Amino acid sequence: MATAASDAIISTRGLQKHFGSLKVLNGIDMDVYRGEVVVIIGPSGSGKSTLLRSLNLLEKPSGGQVLLEGQDITHTRRRDLPQVRRKMGMVFQQFHLFPHLNVVDNITLAPIQVLKMPKAEARAEAERLLKRVGLYDKIDAWPSQLSGGQKQRMAIVRALAMSPDILFFDEPTSALDPEMVGEVLDVMKALAENGMTMAVVTHEMRFAREVADRVIFLDEGLIAEEGPPSQIFTAPANPRTQDFLRKVL
Repeated sequence: MATAASDAIISTRGLQKHFGSLKVLNGIDMDVYRGEVVVIIGPSGSGKSTLLRSLNLLEKPSGGQVLLEGQDITHTRRRDLPQVRRKMGMVFQQFHLFPHLNVVDNITLAPIQVLKMPKAEARAEAERLLKRVGLYDKIDAWPSQLSGGQKQRMAIVRALAMSPDILFFDEPTSALDPEMVGEVLDVMKALAENGMTMAVVTHEMRFAREVADRVIFLDEGLIAEEGPPSQIFTAPANPRTQDFLRKVL
């Protein structure tokens, strides 16, 4: 995994986010490099989801910069956002599928509308991706006919259909029944093994330990500690990290 500054897919410099008087992000400097899996952990309210949503400008930063492949996108105009976001896939906690569209139409909508991909090509790519995650037999199903795990796997396919340079996962398993968590994490592990650049907010510490190249511990809107999983989980240096891990492991 390369870590030259020029190889960063997404970066922040002094990133801040305030909601009125509530300061959620207090100056975040971070990079996610091509082919790297970064897992962001921390207590509830530490700013994890806000950080992820700020990276693809779902939240407008209050200060600092967001850089996509070295280009400052912080103040991107609303009309230009779809073209910027096409490089960044997002998988949410609550799936965000279109209930009035079947599986294949959910997946092909953005490639056809944003990428101007021919319908036949978009469908062929959807079929390939659905086979990859074990959902080809659901291609004509409606979201209401899918289990939670199937919906989330489909949401991952929908993000992949745009051929993004990086995938963001915001608590992708927290809305799932326990028996469905594994099927989603297995898809994410396979993506990591195939070199997908990923930034993941999760409470799944086993996933962080086994799959992450780097773990970031966020606390009170700041990066309190970061490093490889072997360091963070076995010898954390920050007392806040130590306290958090004692509670969750």
